[in-house]
Amino acid sequence: MRYGLVLPIARGGGDIAGLLDELAAEARAAAAAGFDAVLLPEFHQARGAGAVVSPLLVLAHLAAEAPGIRVGTAVLAGPLHHPVRLAEDAIMLDHLTRGRLVLGLGIGHQEADFAAFGVPHDRRAEVLDEVLDVLDAAFAGGPFAYEGRHLRLASVGVTPRPFTLPRPEIWIGAHSRQGLDRAARRADRWLADPQRDVTTIARLAERYRSRCAVHGTAPRVALFREAWIAGDRAEAARDWGPHALAVHRLYWHVGAYRPGLEPWSAAIDRDGFTLDRVAPGRFLMGSGDEIRAEAAAWGEATGADYMALRFRHPGGPPHAAVLEALARFGDEVIARP
Repeated sequence: MRYGLVLPIARGGGDIAGLLDELAAEARAAAAAGFDAVLLPEFHQARGAGAVVSPLLVLAHLAAEAPGIRVGTAVLAGPLHHPVRLAEDAIMLDHLTRGRLVLGLGIGHQEADFAAFGVPHDRRAEVLDEVLDVLDAAFAGGPFAYEGRHLRLASVGVTPRPFTLPRPEIWIGAHSRQGLDRAARRADRWLADPQRDVTTIARLAERYRSRCAVHGTAPRVALFREAWIAGDRAEAARDWGPHALAVHRLYWHVGAYRPGLEPWSAAIDRDGFTLDRVAPGRFLMGSGDEIRAEAAAWGEATGADYMALRFRHPGGPPHAAVLEALARFGDEVIARP
């Protein structure tokens, strides 16, 4: 199992400059601990002090701060990005990192963000398909034109070619039938959502692999999970669990938990959204021994060989505790098969 680190995009209190300094330190700690990559989600219109709103730009900074580690997005809302601009930014980052870029894409979710960018929310799957079409043409290096329902481009030439040929690695986050087919057909890896538990992901992974067989592609599965290492599971649940739960309660509130996949999510109220209800199959927490055993079981159940782990959330734990946890995770999990 390989591990990536999903970095926080916001924090409670403080300013963005301070958060960016902390992200650089956490990227260096992840590299020292043996993590494969540092990854950033995309988020817009945050309240308070704001959030990291330009992941690729920040990743260029982190790549310089932590040489050797891969950098990536987990994930960009693909329909919100003009694909020519996205291709050019990805190519530059691919060259800056000498081939260490992972471009993670999804269809997006928040209706307010689609309104802010002037993109039709109800057509976002169609727009993402066209974005991927244009990215393929842009990464190929020659002049091209494109005529789609949503994108119309004439006489485009994107240079230079990517450092990574034929293109940087692309991951697609998805859970719908259409999204899983898109991942099987167009991506190098499927990234499973953090809201889905391992039992659900195992079912979706079977569907994804069946579509890979249809398209003649190799299935590769990654899990986006919450994670914390401590003396034992009870300690992690006490000290870290409330922070992760707060983020997942927000996911539930905005509809990221889907009754078709998590039937219980439509039948509970806020008080019923508890750590005992949510953590199983989603939160990788406990001692090094407990984490290694559970990670192996989850990999066996889903076919995943990669986990993108998020240790820190806007409410905490504090930066210093995260640095200690990353070093401990490296010693007790990554360095011990």
